Amino acid sequence: MKRSYVGFSLLYTFSFMALGSFMPLIGQYLAFIGFSGTQIGTITAAGTCVAIFAGAFWGKVYDGSKNKYLLIMLLCLAASLIAVSLLAIRWYPLFLLLYGCMYFFQAPVMPLSDSLTLEESLPFSRIRKWGAVGFALGVFGSGRLAAMIGLETIFWFYSICFFLSALLLMLMTGSRGSVRQSVRQKKTGSYRMLLRDKRLMQLILCTFFVGGTNVANNTYFSFLYIEGGGTIAGVGIVMLLMVGSEAPFMQWSARLAGRFSLEKTILGAIGVSVIRFFIYSLEPSYIILALLFFMQGAVNGIILVEFVRYVNLLAPSGHEGMAVAMYYALGSNGSAIVCQLIGGAALDRFGPGGVYFFFAAFNLIGLILYLIFGLQKKSKKEREKRLTEGKKFG
Repeated sequence: MKRSYVGFSLLYTFSFMALGSFMPLIGQYLAFIGFSGTQIGTITAAGTCVAIFAGAFWGKVYDGSKNKYLLIMLLCLAASLIAVSLLAIRWYPLFLLLYGCMYFFQAPVMPLSDSLTLEESLPFSRIRKWGAVGFALGVFGSGRLAAMIGLETIFWFYSICFFLSALLLMLMTGSRGSVRQSVRQKKTGSYRMLLRDKRLMQLILCTFFVGGTNVANNTYFSFLYIEGGGTIAGVGIVMLLMVGSEAPFMQWSARLAGRFSLEKTILGAIGVSVIRFFIYSLEPSYIILALLFFMQGAVNGIILVEFVRYVNLLAPSGHEGMAVAMYYALGSNGSAIVCQLIGGAALDRFGPGGVYFFFAAFNLIGLILYLIFGLQKKSKKEREKRLTEGKKFG
């Protein structure tokens, strides 16, 4: 158990460190090599679009795999290699193509890691916080290196981190006593069956109006911060504080859910997200943006953990992994496509403030739907499942 906890914690640390080193500054890099705001939005949205289909494809492969650790390891290696090749590309169509290929292998790593962690009956919220720690370290490290050496370093940082993730998975696969041997193959099901689950689909629809803005924020925050008088090096420091604040909130999320209920805790986090992005839309100075760093933790630190737990509670028993994959595909990646595309167009026409006004309005729709659907209340199905499986997701 202890060995598994350490191994999974390191996996989340390295894989999210790769994302943290790359996502916040990819927009700045694309602008540096001459791409327009619309092209930046198209490239980042294309990667997320690929992620939807990649999640469904690799989710099916994962269900039938005899060695799930090896599968995730190969995905990490492929993403690592393609990232390095992007450094030589300056032609927009080819960059768009290879970026999509990279996402085809990168995007499933996170949902499959979540599914594997849940299958292993490990404490999800305690392990998932290391993803926030890794992301924060990646943001800080790549920001410093980009300021000193150049924006090209984000690709090397990303590649090395995913290579370390693959190496770790190889060691976990080959180690004796690995809990890999205890993972049971669950019966396969149909995505169509999940689509017929009304309450599950209502939750995923709400996540559509919440999850994508938090993903797109990683691309557009640097523009807002620099517009407010900050620097690229400052982006790394502030993003370190912002993402680092997610870890304690992830640690506290189980306590908050225990006191206020999981459903109401999510409701509160969505409300904070609406307020946060509305403040951002006013284009405050970089100092105010830095002082409000903790608001990201209050949003992402809860949503990234509790939405996954909520999806698992609503999913039919034995099909939680498919439900998580659907949540990432439709509720997160599908939403991110819309936010990246509209965000890029808004950046060209209205500047960073327009981008974040759209984000605030988008989140507000999700908040209203959450209340209309009554998702802040426990259903009978959820109460019964908590009694039998609640300890698994602590």
